[in-house]
Amino acid sequence: MSWSFLKNHSRTLFLAIPSTVALAGCIWRMIKKYPSTIIMIPTEENQFILKQCPSFYEYRPTPWIFNGHLMTVFGVLFRPLPEIIFQRVLLPVDDSGGTIAIDWHTQPRSGQPILIILHGLTGGSDNEYVRWMIMSAYSQLDICCAVIHARGCGRSQLTSPRSFCAADTNDLRMSVQYIRTIVGYETPMFAVGYSLGAGILTKYLGEEGTDCILNGAIICCASFDMLLSTANMEQWLHTRTYNRRLTNNLIRYIRQHEHHFLKTESLPNLNMNEAYQSKTIRDFDRHVIVPQYGFRDVDHYYTEASSKKWLKFIRISTLILSAMDDPICPIDGLPTDDILQNPYLIAIKTLEGGHVSYLQGWWPRTYSYDNIVVVDYIKARLKQMNYQYKNKIEEEKLLNINVQ
Repeated sequence: MSWSFLKNHSRTLFLAIPSTVALAGCIWRMIKKYPSTIIMIPTEENQFILKQCPSFYEYRPTPWIFNGHLMTVFGVLFRPLPEIIFQRVLLPVDDSGGTIAIDWHTQPRSGQPILIILHGLTGGSDNEYVRWMIMSAYSQLDICCAVIHARGCGRSQLTSPRSFCAADTNDLRMSVQYIRTIVGYETPMFAVGYSLGAGILTKYLGEEGTDCILNGAIICCASFDMLLSTANMEQWLHTRTYNRRLTNNLIRYIRQHEHHFLKTESLPNLNMNEAYQSKTIRDFDRHVIVPQYGFRDVDHYYTEASSKKWLKFIRISTLILSAMDDPICPIDGLPTDDILQNPYLIAIKTLEGGHVSYLQGWWPRTYSYDNIVVVDYIKARLKQMNYQYKNKIEEEKLLNINVQ
């Protein structure tokens, strides 16, 4: 190839070479294997679930999304928001006037299994990952879904001077009891938590132990070690991307409900000016969460909110799903030894997936891998429980979801 040819066709070569490399990379990612790591005690019950759930063994990501950062970003931007009309119930959760919003995607019928969904930081039922989970569970299992919101989230109003907290499981406990009272103790109830919601769910499951009234749970993209996750979010790139955006969301949250926090007699140690000047999540937690909940400092809060120490106390079937390239909640926080000592746990570590994303297929506009895993797991648990639900609309009665 002569120098004159290269000179005359330099622009063509400049475009052709990277395009060829990118195409070759996509083809390689299409044919390569993505074996997941499954961690568990091989009990008869766990082996049964694995046999029913071939999706556990491999997650094949969208070929042209080649790292956890892109996967996380596209997971938010790429999928459309399904249209769902919710029925909202406001549930009182304490004696100081605190309430939380619970969005039912449909009114439950007698005997219809329930899936509780817990969102991530400042999220809610208007998040894509929440709605696609509802669409998947309802279309494939005819399951009724209820989204439990953290205080003041999901476009709900804060009704007392107390925001949500990653270390507080009381609101979830009250919500689960409310739903169980409605559907009765014979109806299967499951819960899936994402990100912050996954950490709160893990802590709740461990605190309840043998008294837990759920029949199964899925923990997706949880931060098991809040100290580790916060340090990870304070790296140079993360501080200027994820941390900044999430901190702005938290400041927007506190501004929306600031009339509660301006009452100095109820929260004398909370300085709103400092809260509004927060540059990181750590700053916000130091100025807002620590004084509200009486922690010594922010590290004390993160220690109490870390859910890893509760895994050993879980006594219901629980599935853990985490990606090795999660840029927000590092998988290093997952305590493998505790999982290998608890027969109720199954953990899946996928090679890729990002944070609450798990996009799949060439044009990932619909269901994600976590939707498939959750549906397969619930289907296996229902079979394990010998529970069959047949929707006979004309014969079944709708249950009253109003707070009594």
